[in-house]
Amino acid sequence: MKLSTTTLFYGPRPDGSVAPMLESIRRIHRAGFRDLDLNFAWTRRHKTELFYQDWREWIQECRSLIGELGMTVSQSHAPFYNVIDPDYPYREEEEEMVRRSIIASSELGAGIVVIHGGSLPYCPDYRKNKRENIEYLKPHLELAAEYGVKIAIENLFDINDSEKRVRVPRYLADPEDLIDLVDTLHQSYDNVGIVWDFGHANLMHWNQPECLEMMGDRLIATHVQDNYGVIDDHLLPYLGTIEWEPIMKTLKKINYQGAFAYETHKMTDRLPDPMIDAMMRYAYELGEYLLTLAN
Repeated sequence: MKLSTTTLFYGPRPDGSVAPMLESIRRIHRAGFRDLDLNFAWTRRHKTELFYQDWREWIQECRSLIGELGMTVSQSHAPFYNVIDPDYPYREEEEEMVRRSIIASSELGAGIVVIHGGSLPYCPDYRKNKRENIEYLKPHLELAAEYGVKIAIENLFDINDSEKRVRVPRYLADPEDLIDLVDTLHQSYDNVGIVWDFGHANLMHWNQPECLEMMGDRLIATHVQDNYGVIDDHLLPYLGTIEWEPIMKTLKKINYQGAFAYETHKMTDRLPDPMIDAMMRYAYELGEYLLTLAN
C-alpha cells in the first residue's frame, strides 16, 4: 500500500476556476508525494484538459512531466453523473469525456479508472437498477480491457431531497449491492473491482472494518477522506468522525495492495495560494503516519 493523492488537491480555487493539472502535479511532488490519482471528474463541467481537441497532445505533456518528476500513477477518476438517469441532458458529451479519460489513464500509467454507477431516482427495484448499471458498464469495461486498465466501481451514499424533506436511497450505497454488481460483472470481465470511499461510507454510518472484510480482494482502490457523517466534506483524516486506526489495521488484514489515495480537495479550495504548499506537506506527513498504522 502506498500513499497517493488526487490531482484535485490543488484544483478548485476561491474564484471558481480550476487550477491546471500540471501545476497541481508539481505542487503535489513538492509536498513529498510520489504517486498520483489523476482526477478527470470535472472535465465537461469545468472544461479542463481533456475537454479540448488537443487532449492527446496534453497527455504527452503530462506524461513527460510525470516522468521528469519520477512519479507514478496508480489510479484515476473518470467524469461522473447519474449514468442511468434517462433525462440527463449532457450524456453524449460526458461519455466522450469518459472515453478520453480511459485512454488518457492508460497512456499515463494508471492501471485503474474509477467510475460511478447510477441509481434510478425513487426506484426501489433493485434488479432494474442492477440491470441498467450492467448495461452501462459493459462497453466501458471492454474499452478499458482494450487499453489494459481496470474499472473500479465506487460506493455511493443516500441523498436528501430538500424539497420533499426525505432521504432518498441510492443503489450502490450498500456494500452488498456493490459486491453483488462486481461479482456479476466479474463472471464476464476480469478487469473490474471496487473503490471504497471512506467518506461516503461514513455518511451511511457503516461499520467500515466489516465492510472492508466483506469486500476482501475485490477492493482495488480507495478514496481517503473524512467528514462528520452529515455531508460529503472531503476533509483530511482526523478532521471528521471516522475511526482510522481500525480501518488501517483491516486494510493490512485483507492484504490491500493498492493506493491509499487522498480525495481531500475541500482542504484547499478556499485556501489562499501562499498556504497551499504548507497544507499539502501536512497532508503528506499525516498520510505517512497513517500508513505506519497498517504495519
